[in-house]
Amino acid sequence: MNSRLHTPFARGMVARLSLLLFLDGLAQSVSFPVLPRLVGSFLDGHPGMTALWVGWLEVAWALPQIFMAPILGALSDRFGRRPLMLLSMGGVGLELLLDALAPNLGWLLAGRIVCGLTFASQAAVMAGVADTTPPDERARAYGFVNGALYAGILVGPLLGGWLAETDLRMPFHVGAAVAAVGALYVVSLLPESLAREHRTSTQEPRIGLGEAFRLLGTHPALRPLAAVLLLSWLSFQSSDNMVVLYTAHRYGWSPVQFGAFVAVEAALGILVQGFVAGAAARRLGERRTLILGATLQGVGMLAMGLAPTAVLFWPGAIVAALGAIVRPALQTLMSRAVGADEQGRLQGIVSSIASATSVVAPLVFTSLYAWAISGERSPAWAGITILCGATLSALGAWVARRTAPRRQSPPPPVSPR
Repeated sequence: MNSRLHTPFARGMVARLSLLLFLDGLAQSVSFPVLPRLVGSFLDGHPGMTALWVGWLEVAWALPQIFMAPILGALSDRFGRRPLMLLSMGGVGLELLLDALAPNLGWLLAGRIVCGLTFASQAAVMAGVADTTPPDERARAYGFVNGALYAGILVGPLLGGWLAETDLRMPFHVGAAVAAVGALYVVSLLPESLAREHRTSTQEPRIGLGEAFRLLGTHPALRPLAAVLLLSWLSFQSSDNMVVLYTAHRYGWSPVQFGAFVAVEAALGILVQGFVAGAAARRLGERRTLILGATLQGVGMLAMGLAPTAVLFWPGAIVAALGAIVRPALQTLMSRAVGADEQGRLQGIVSSIASATSVVAPLVFTSLYAWAISGERSPAWAGITILCGATLSALGAWVARRTAPRRQSPPPPVSPR
């Protein structure tokens, strides 16, 4: 075991990694409120084409990650986490700089592809937590770093909206500057978390996409957890991509009302990830916390999808937000299932699965939503995608209850050759 575990170094690393994720979330989210407006400026404000291009830009970012995330994760097992963090922050900064200077949509598309090909900071940070944190403390640590990411995503859009009042492209310049600060932070202040004795040998061919996914085959305890991860992300996509349309259609929410909802949700996310998730894992254990979280998500989303009024929608949304304790518990169980020299590959697979849902789920759920609100159907049909998410969460809870390991010891690291 890494001798730096159970020391102030481990606790300090969690704080330092959290700061990096805050900067990463801030850099990326500062442009969220203005990207559709920038896209629209190249299309004479045409709403339909603007919506299509925003969707294509999301796919251009997520699709490369499906293939590259496992490869980047394997590279971090070989060369350490810091090089991948630096590459990722550089990719984010380059994308935002291209956006800031873009004379046409091609530049925006190129920026999203570059960012997708190099995006590895979150996976590297999660692997860094596993490198330096004792297994029994990982749920709390994962919750803390996830909370820092939520904080960055909360602050970024508020800052971006304010900056856009002066100049539509100013948020992109500021985001690029924040990414540059993040890269400088990695170079100058962030220690390497992966000890040299736990790195894979350069003689081992572990870099290909297929090699990365063989991890699921060689670790039986990992397969059901990967299934729960897939169900969890699909459930998240069913709500995340549709709730703005759903609340506007069924409750008549204005952009201001929805903005308030997003702010409350982000604040709850920080609270749940930063404090509740760790406390639940210590009291119940990661397996029970995983089952409880998936169940809460399912119950909350069921209430959201059926709520006839906004007053009844809010309690369901709060319960679903509490279900976010599922993420740190799942991350901890998955990290326990692999060796110290495989944490990067694991996080690359996690990112690849999440990216795959980001490509497929929006297309499926938007089509289902469009069918649900067409014709003479009742407004209640608008909640069908969120009800699908509730079903997926319930299925995830069932899979976790039936197959998630109660306790397992990670396999020993492979000795360098």
